[in-house]
Amino acid sequence: MYRFILLALFLVPGMVAAQISSGGVMPDIALQNMRGGDTSTHALFGDQGAAFVFWSNDCNWTDQYESRVETLNTANLPIALINSNDSVVFPKEAEPGKQYDVAYVRDSGGQLAKFLGAERTPHVFVFDQNKALVYAGGIDDSPADAQAAQQTWLSDVIAQLSSGQSVSVPSTQSFGCRIKLP
Repeated sequence: MYRFILLALFLVPGMVAAQISSGGVMPDIALQNMRGGDTSTHALFGDQGAAFVFWSNDCNWTDQYESRVETLNTANLPIALINSNDSVVFPKEAEPGKQYDVAYVRDSGGQLAKFLGAERTPHVFVFDQNKALVYAGGIDDSPADAQAAQQTWLSDVIAQLSSGQSVSVPSTQSFGCRIKLP
């Protein structure tokens, strides 16, 4: 019995594997605006879909991607920054953060992160107009220098959805700081 408990304790933290696969539909999950008020995943969608980017107030990876993410935001396919980090253990995560030109919301119980299997900040999940998952992964392959990016995954997905095309690369590896779920 003791070995079983140890094995369970070892496996549980790693069990954040994606609960949704390509084509899976986004449920309507309650979220809180970082500057006050309530919203939900469905309220964050535009006519062509939405991109959910898991974010942190205390991660150099998200700092490096700020301007790129804001530049990609459109009315038809808006980008929402999602903070799922434990704000009790990490109080800086409870702060409203910088004044972004995109929605910045709190996933206080980590429900959305757990549902999607988000593991890092930034970790991107893009849904089409039918709320079906079409992409999960990174923003691009060059966090330190946007000009050096060889692969611009998020930008490509947004352009493909905006022009009515199928997404050519449905998943990539995300990299960044680990999400610290409550």
